[in-house]
Amino acid sequence: MKNFWHSLLLAFQFFTVLPVHKELTLTKGTVTGMFAFLPWVGALMGTATAAVIYSLTEWTASSEIFLSFVIIGLFAFFTGGLHLDGFIDMGDAYFSYRDREKRLEILDDPRVGAFGVLSVLFLVLGKFVILHELLVQHKFALWMLIFIPLLTRVGMSFYFMSLKCSKEKGLAYFFKSHIKQYVLISFMLITLMVAYTIVFLITGLALVPIVLLVVLAIALVVFRQFTMRNFGGVSGDLLGASIEGMEVVLWITLLLCA
Repeated sequence: MKNFWHSLLLAFQFFTVLPVHKELTLTKGTVTGMFAFLPWVGALMGTATAAVIYSLTEWTASSEIFLSFVIIGLFAFFTGGLHLDGFIDMGDAYFSYRDREKRLEILDDPRVGAFGVLSVLFLVLGKFVILHELLVQHKFALWMLIFIPLLTRVGMSFYFMSLKCSKEKGLAYFFKSHIKQYVLISFMLITLMVAYTIVFLITGLALVPIVLLVVLAIALVVFRQFTMRNFGGVSGDLLGASIEGMEVVLWITLLLCA
């Protein structure tokens, strides 16, 4: 029970803005549990966002533009901009067009370059336009706000487990060495089963959630190849970038298929 509680707190401590002022032991059990809880932390953030959007649509005359802004702003707030920071660093490193070693140095550099700014600008604007179109075309549903963050974090875990780390140091390397891979895979599969059961009950066995899973799998394979070719492995920044990128891919899929 103690490991269960510590794993949950670690998920909030490392992946959200929630202040957890407690020294928590990082063992193989708690690190594995932290990643097992991560999709549900994403779903919790989505639930809070869905509650705000429901309140705004029911009790105010908020426009689609404002609602899109609130959705993006709340997720950025809940994560403390952690994943956006990873996307910025990836943009800086990739568009430097330098060799692999230099790209890895740029990933570690806390300074933000022009390419990183442009990358995150297009990411946020793209997400904003897609959400706005979903709202305007009446394709948007609140379950999407809960399901998408859960699904992308499941995908991130599989992405993380499928790659070696780009360097043998840092937090990502530590986490990688402390993950019980087969245990985490089992948790991710159970998470998908539970999540899809709930979504199918809401949507009435709609095909769209299945399409989302297929698209996510294809996108992760492509991003994995991109990662190996340009960085030689995974890092903490690339994990954050994968969540942001996959969210955009899934929102586009919903716009095209919902």
